[in-house]
Amino acid sequence: MTTKLRVSTALMAVAIMAGIASCHGGASSAGGSVAGGSASGGSSGGGAALPVSYASGGTKTVTITDPILNMKAYTLTVPANWMFDGTVIQGSSCATGPFPVFRTSSPDGLMGIKELPRLDWAWSEGSSYAPKQRGDCMNVKKEMTAAEVLKYMVGVLKVQYVRDDVNPNREQFQRNVASHNSASYVSHGDQARGWVRYNINSIVIEERLDVSLICSVNTIVMLGRQHSCSAFVGRTWAPQGKWDDNIVAAINKSLVIDQEWNTKWYGQVMAQLNAMQQQGARNVQAIAEAGERQRNALNASFQQAQAVRQQQSQDFISNLQQQGADFRANQQAQQDQRSKVADDWCDIALDRQKRIDPNTGVISKDSNLYSYSWVSDSGARMQTNDINANPNGNGNGTWTLQDNVR
Repeated sequence: MTTKLRVSTALMAVAIMAGIASCHGGASSAGGSVAGGSASGGSSGGGAALPVSYASGGTKTVTITDPILNMKAYTLTVPANWMFDGTVIQGSSCATGPFPVFRTSSPDGLMGIKELPRLDWAWSEGSSYAPKQRGDCMNVKKEMTAAEVLKYMVGVLKVQYVRDDVNPNREQFQRNVASHNSASYVSHGDQARGWVRYNINSIVIEERLDVSLICSVNTIVMLGRQHSCSAFVGRTWAPQGKWDDNIVAAINKSLVIDQEWNTKWYGQVMAQLNAMQQQGARNVQAIAEAGERQRNALNASFQQAQAVRQQQSQDFISNLQQQGADFRANQQAQQDQRSKVADDWCDIALDRQKRIDPNTGVISKDSNLYSYSWVSDSGARMQTNDINANPNGNGNGTWTLQDNVR
């Protein structure tokens, strides 16, 4: 995809992303046994208040920082004793717009929300020109529906699929996406929702997966039709029978884009577009490479994003190879062999080692061989590199996951 096209698409994607949170985190359909949600963008207004029953211990405002601009990019309101970790991942060569990745959960880890790194892919049609990609996009050359992405994610996570659900905000989401269309740029949105189940030791966990998908096509003279798609995936989980739609909806609606950051990011993108117009086509590649160097200036952030995308590609290929004729039967067979949910890309993007005990406020430094530390009510400690290795439910006390310290 040409640099100008990628930048223009990024501006459109950020505008569309601002409405995903409210549409993506809607309540479950009537008759659903559990609820949940996810946030894949943010609002530009104020955050919603948490339900009184949920916020009895108070709330806190947490910040998601853009490591490239070193600025606050998003804020979110969560219960005061919940753990939180988040970052901004830079876009890919298929979709340059940045996006938030975060996880927040109760101290015991049994209830929480994750927003996973975005899935991007692109392809061309009606021209010999092929978008230049740098190994950071999904190896897909066609549109997928949100339901297909959902099915793919169930295979990646290796969980038992329980049932389909309906997002009541799907039609509004589709209208919001289509409202940005023009003569040369056409986009459309889709959403899917489904329930899965797995165990944390003896505790049955029910989780809702939400997928929001945006696909667009740019028609460009001499370059034909340039297609791109981005999928946003959210996970929300709780012990069986302990779901509350109001809890998750309130957290999702509290996600707010920082306008100062948004303005600065938009300004940089527009400056890049202006430079292209002034310098002409011969220097477009040089400008693109300069922008690439700037994005990669913070090597840790760049490597973090690349690690996530490499894992996404590997998971996609592996899942396609494993898919059989009876999808749900295959998922049940996988669940029978596995008692816990698989690691996901959110964990890869947010791994940390330094921890604080949310019950005492004591900061500790554990062995750097382990990424996560649990503390029991008796003072016992357990360290692991698996964020999903939850010791609760084993009959040996109540365990609390220590929080991250930046």
